Amino acid sequence: METLKKIVTIPKNHHLKLDVTLPESFPTGEVEMVIFFSSKKRKEKGNLLSLAGKLKNSSNFSGDPLTLQKKLRDEWEK
Repeated sequence: METLKKIVTIPKNHHLKLDVTLPESFPTGEVEMVIFFSSKKRKEKGNLLSLAGKLKNSSNFSGDPLTLQKKLRDEWEK
């Protein structure tokens, strides 16, 4: 599997035309292409550090950490 990342701007009409020159290492012939969109606007709203401490008072994650881990492992075996 090969990955190619390209930053594009979505126009107002939402019609996107892709003109991509692939590296020579990409094989020729039929391929399956997956397009994944990740909006930069969403990424700017927060980061991983903004989640720090959010579960501190959660009833699902309170108590002894080892007991919680054992309970989670036991659920996986069911």
